[in-house]
Amino acid sequence: MSRSAFAILSTENLLHNLKVIKDNAPYSKVIAMVKANAYGHGLRSVSLRLQKYVDMLGVASIDEALILRDIGIQIPIMLAEGVFEPSELLIASIKGFHVVFHEKIQLQWMKNLSCPSPIQAWLKVDSGMGRLGFDINKAAIFYEQLSKNCQIEQPVRIMSHLACADEPANPLNQQQIDSFNRFVQVISPKASTEYSLCNSAAIFRFPASHYNFIRPGIGLYGASPLLNKSAAELNLKPVMTLKTSIISIKTLPKGSSIGYGARFTCPEKMLIGIIALGYGDGYPRTLRDSAPILVNNSRCSLIGRVSMDTSTVDLKACPNARVGDLVTLWGTDLPIEEVAQFTTDNTSYDLLTGVQNRVKFHWTS
Repeated sequence: MSRSAFAILSTENLLHNLKVIKDNAPYSKVIAMVKANAYGHGLRSVSLRLQKYVDMLGVASIDEALILRDIGIQIPIMLAEGVFEPSELLIASIKGFHVVFHEKIQLQWMKNLSCPSPIQAWLKVDSGMGRLGFDINKAAIFYEQLSKNCQIEQPVRIMSHLACADEPANPLNQQQIDSFNRFVQVISPKASTEYSLCNSAAIFRFPASHYNFIRPGIGLYGASPLLNKSAAELNLKPVMTLKTSIISIKTLPKGSSIGYGARFTCPEKMLIGIIALGYGDGYPRTLRDSAPILVNNSRCSLIGRVSMDTSTVDLKACPNARVGDLVTLWGTDLPIEEVAQFTTDNTSYDLLTGVQNRVKFHWTS
């Protein structure tokens, strides 16, 4: 019998979340972000399930995009980090990828190329995040360069990204939105183009800024993109439920220590379970004691430091547990946001993208 760490992934919940997102932005097209192995859910599996229902897929690099073309994905694919060398522009031209231009050298590469087909281009402007993108006060110059390049499909689309959309009250949000709006007003008279600003959090909080394209990521996968707001409150459902089983049960006397570093000491005689899942599977070593774990649908707690292959559960709330019983680490009935609260600086994003390939994936349909 093989090791029992596995994840159940729900096609139904994935499409449900997409519908919720569309309902919140009914006049916008959807770029479904499937970068980073679809936030840990499987690049190929997620993309195949979404391709009929979205307008475009978003990846980080051309490697991810080529994988999608190789499995038959025909809808547009956006390279969110653009290209990393000139040859990738030629590949993007041949494969029909949308390229995000965010750096001067990418524009210079275009001058020396002869592309077989015009490239679908996005200009990324930095509206205040301080990451990728042209300075928004100077970006009009680079927009003009792309607009006059005969190897660029016209019109050039424009995008930016909000730094604090998960904190709706943060003043930087409105500052960025205002900055982007001013840039749009500069460009609009020159060309009839399309714009994109909103990620998952912004989709739910800034409807006036949805523009032509929205770019949902974490929300598609059923985790809340907002601080202090649960996924359930947003009507999002978890796509991934991470499970394993109990492989050993022990009764330890008071004073016994558990795990590496002897972090946990039994305050009394305790019934504990050892489960077949650890940080080698993506269950963080930084999780603190009392992190919630479901055993036979009873809410139990992590005790002791997570090991590479195993973790330990306090079975006080489930005294009838047996070896082989199923355990849920997050997902259905245990929101991932709750688990993330017991980590050091980790979030739902870290947890989902950290799931390793020795965890077996099983899609519901």
